[in-house]
Parts: sequence; C-alpha cells; structure tokens
Amino acid sequence: MIMKQFYNSLLGLAEKYYWIFFIILSAVTGFLCFRCLGIGAIDSWDEARHGISAYEMIQSGNYLVNTFAGETDYWNVKPPLSFLTVAAGFFLFGYTAVGLRFFSALAYLLTTVCTGIFARRYGRLASLLSMAFLTANYFPFKAHLARAGDADSLYLLLFTSAMLAMLKIRENQRWLCLCGLCFSLAFLTKSFHALMIAAVGGLFLLISGELKRLRPRIWAGFLASSFLPILIWGILRFQYDGTAFFLKMYEADIAGRTASGGLEGHGLPFGFYLDSVFWNFHYIYGFLSLIVLLGILFLLIRPLRKPDTPMPDTDLAGILLWLFLPLAAFSLVSTKLMWYVYPCIVPLCLLAAAFLSHFLKSPGIPGWLLLFSLAAVSGGTAKFVLANYMDNVRGACSNALQTFVMEQFSREDALAGSFVYLDAYDPFLYANTTDWEQNMRLLGMLEGDLNCKDGGAEAFLSAREGSLLILSIPFLEDYPELKSYEFVADNGQYLLIKK
Repeated sequence: MIMKQFYNSLLGLAEKYYWIFFIILSAVTGFLCFRCLGIGAIDSWDEARHGISAYEMIQSGNYLVNTFAGETDYWNVKPPLSFLTVAAGFFLFGYTAVGLRFFSALAYLLTTVCTGIFARRYGRLASLLSMAFLTANYFPFKAHLARAGDADSLYLLLFTSAMLAMLKIRENQRWLCLCGLCFSLAFLTKSFHALMIAAVGGLFLLISGELKRLRPRIWAGFLASSFLPILIWGILRFQYDGTAFFLKMYEADIAGRTASGGLEGHGLPFGFYLDSVFWNFHYIYGFLSLIVLLGILFLLIRPLRKPDTPMPDTDLAGILLWLFLPLAAFSLVSTKLMWYVYPCIVPLCLLAAAFLSHFLKSPGIPGWLLLFSLAAVSGGTAKFVLANYMDNVRGACSNALQTFVMEQFSREDALAGSFVYLDAYDPFLYANTTDWEQNMRLLGMLEGDLNCKDGGAEAFLSAREGSLLILSIPFLEDYPELKSYEFVADNGQYLLIKK
C-alpha cells in the first residue's frame, strides 16, 4: 500500500507540474537540435547539393529553379521549398553551417512540440512520454534530418502536421484543409514522397466514414489547399524548361526508386527497415515496437471492454495507418534508405506513449510492478537520450580537410573569390582527389566565395596568376616545380600554395 501511494505521488507530480516537464523536454530537444550545429562536417549529396542550390539561388536571384554549378539541376529534382528554407537560414545566420542547418533543427523541435501537445488528448503522462521518446530518437539526429541541411526535417514536420490534423477531422472538418495544405507543402518539399500522406489520409477518411460526411464547402477548401500551391508552382516552373523537370521528377522518385535492384546501389531486401530500425534493440525503437505490439495484443484479447482503451478507435486506426502503411510501402520499394521511414517513427513514439501511459495508470496492477516499470522506462529513455547526445552532439566534428579550408579562408579577406584547385586526401572520400567533392565545393563557397576548379596540381600549373592550390604535403614530391611558388599556409598536413 505504501509503495502504491508513493507511486501515485510520482504520477501526481507529472500531472501537477506538467508544463514544467513539457518545457524541460522541449529545451532538451532544442539542445540536441542546436548544440554544436555548425561543427559537424558538411556531407555530400543531399546536404551539400541543397546548400549549393540555395547559395546559387541567392546569387542569381532566381528562387524557383535550383541549380548546381550554375546549371539547372536535374539530379536533385525536388520542388523549391526546402532550398528556400536553407536560403532563409543563410540570410539569418550568414553563409555558415548553422545557416545551412538551422531550419532543419527548428523543424524537428516543432515536430516534437506539436506531437507532445497533440498527445495530451491521451493524458499528460502520454504527452511527456511521446516527447521523451522523440528526444531519444537517435537516427534522425545522426543523418538526414534534425542536424542536416536538406529536405527531410521539414518534410517530417509537414507529414506529422498532416497526420495530426487528420486525426482531428472528426472534431472539426476544417482540419481537413490544414491536412491538405500540409500535403501540398510536403510535395513542394520532397516531391512524390508526399503521396504517402494522401494514401494514409484517404484510407483514414474511408475507414472512419468521414468521407461520406464531408460538406461541399469543406471539399472545396480541401482541394484548394491540397492542389492550388502545387499548381501555381507547376505553372511557374513550366515557363523555364517545359516538362523536362517534371519528367525528371517522375524518373527519379517513381521509376528510379521502384526499379529492380534499387536506385544508385540502394537496393535492399524487404525486411531492411524492420531489422535495422523497428526491431533494433541497440536503440530505443526495438523497445517501442515491443510496447506497441503488446498494446495491440492487449486490445485484441480484451474486445468486450472497449471503454478501457488508451484512445478512441478512430485515433487508433489512424495512427496505425500512419505507422504501417508507409513502412509497408517503402519495404516493398526496392530502393531503401533509412530516412524514408523517419515519418513512421513519430506514430511509433505516439502509440508507445499512449499504451505505456495507460498501463502505468492502471489501478489493478501492483504498486511494485508499476514503480519498477516507471523506473525502467525513465532510466532506459534517459540512457538513449544520453547516447544521442554523446554520439550526435558531443561527437560532432569536422574533418581535417574541411578544417583547413575553414582556417584559411574568409569572405572578408584578400583570398575571397579566388580560383582554387585541390589535390589532396579527402577524409570524407577516404581517398585522394583532384576534383572538388560536393561538400568541399559548398564549404569553399560558404567560407570564401571560392571558384572551385577541378584538375588538381596539373591544372593549377597552367592556371592564371593568383590561383591557389590545396595540396596534401606528401604530394609535393610528385610536383617539385611547386616548391618555387609561395606557400601561404602549412598546417603539417595540407599546404595552401599561391601562383
């Protein structure tokens, strides 16, 4: 009895001081998002290409067409919204890695806060648990989301907002218009990936019976919010290159990713996401998946006690669709990348929080078991949050080549705008290179507005006066003629040579 009273007192603290705990969890999430945001090395591909396109948008004044190296980009065939958020970051914080990543970090923080606020409908404890689980969400902090300057974090926020609005349609049909707007903005962020929002939302409306109840005015508002922004962008974009961009979008995001063998070597077996994410007990996801499976089993074997459920049936159906439909669809697609299923992690956290909160507040369970469960959940989640911090925040670091560039160049000094060649070992590639990899090209543009030239030392030797060369020191023996040029910098690993 004493143990049960002590346990109830602990739960009472969560209820009484809910908003304090809410603010603390928001602050912890914000700390993980923003702390050391500009320290980590810039990655090639999505992050670097988004940064270069945003930079060139600012330089050209064309905020509709993304380019790479001055040419229309038909590789990263995404509509412009994510590039515009990166450009906005550059306007606010300058041409820095913080500017590159700021709105991605903010989007993940908003995703956590919005999910926590929504989860209050299942109880204050469920709200706090959902936020804690999202704070312990390791993979999105590691790659392609919260701390990366690409499209995925904004897409996650829009996907989550659409799903939360979808779950509130029964209360007020106007939420459907917000759901449609989030869909259109998600499409303008990540192209055909947004069709998954339409698939989940359409099935939910059908299963819940809301499809028959929608009034004509709501339908009109929904269709306008869903398609008008896309239509306006499509008409404006068509003026530049006709159907070329739209065809490339289809080839990359539909035909390419569903083709046998996968796109760009990312073909993996059906069970990849289940094995590497949702049943992975090295991270919190395996434990959350186990809680959800036990919760679903609990509901199935107690069908005659409907009032004793953690959420309304329509909410449960909607969240299950949100979790399993994208997971199944992307498991069937041959191309598999970890960030494709990041939107599924939010409903996983939400369901686990609701089921666990319901269990922890059950009156018929012995106090010692509830206290042990609460301690295990709190301690385990804290462990995963700490691991997230140690690996993804405290462990953030640049690499030697990027550090050298940052030390030698500034947009305000005399070397700004120089023609620079590269013949060096690149730690990102684990190889020697005479060409500027995408991440290095972006870094050169941000740090010194450099004109990054390929061709290495050979090209440098025939280049114009005033050109610069970044050279790994051991390579100097291959080009003895370089010893007659001015050595601007020498850090013991790389040289900066001026012609």
